[in-house]
Amino acid sequence: MEHVSKRPIGSMNKNRMVVLSDHRTSNPLLQTEHGLSIYMESPSGKYLLDTGASDLFIHNAEVLGIDLADIDYCLVSHGHSDHIGGLPAFMQINQKAKVILSANIPGAEYVSVRRYQHSITGNTDFSQQKDRFIFIHENTIVGNIHVYANIGQKHAIPLGNQHLLTRDGVGNYVSDTFCHELAFIVDGVLFTGCAHHGLLNILEAVKEPVKMSIGGFHLLDSHLHQHYESDEQLQAISSCLGRDYPDIRFYTGHCTGDHCYDMLAKSNNNLHQFHCGDEIT
Repeated sequence: MEHVSKRPIGSMNKNRMVVLSDHRTSNPLLQTEHGLSIYMESPSGKYLLDTGASDLFIHNAEVLGIDLADIDYCLVSHGHSDHIGGLPAFMQINQKAKVILSANIPGAEYVSVRRYQHSITGNTDFSQQKDRFIFIHENTIVGNIHVYANIGQKHAIPLGNQHLLTRDGVGNYVSDTFCHELAFIVDGVLFTGCAHHGLLNILEAVKEPVKMSIGGFHLLDSHLHQHYESDEQLQAISSCLGRDYPDIRFYTGHCTGDHCYDMLAKSNNNLHQFHCGDEIT
């Protein structure tokens, strides 16, 4: 793929991202999981975008020659375990990075009932190293990081959200509103995490120039009796991206199904699929 650079780590001055955790890879030296973690090096610093489901991203970073102890900020897109599960391990090997995340995450419990019921709550003890957490309540700027917490619903939200629940104040599981999901822009790069709010809604909320967008779209491939976006709906999303955001390069993986990606990419040359180990500049 043209967007995958084979240059050595540390050889670029511009924005550079390396996928550390995903469920796809073409590199036999790397491990995979259902999780997302991306290393980003830009003119303003070094960032870790989500931490995957476990410490797997640390192993992959070592293989790829990336020093995670040198990260300046860890940006957590939302509270699900496949994005925040590796945070305790990261905070052990990195003693300086600030962690930016939603104030709605501590104490929350999340469950997925897709295929079977299982917990997707992270395992971070927020009572430890309190000075390292920056909890976000609303849209704000932290250094060169633009954080978006208020995302509307002008466009449809992903149908896969129907299987994701959270526990309310009296112990009942209710539909997740994703008030714990953040979007980030760093040096012109938009990080969407899973885009549970919907990619189009996130782009609508972002009122500044974006050169590149990276993250999942939460557009799931239908499976047996579980049906999600139709081909027509996917094509409509792709058309909207091409029409309204023609100058943005989109990189997606993790929770974007292979069939969904194929349908989206049919009519949008700015859309690319990432794999664990890919270096994107």
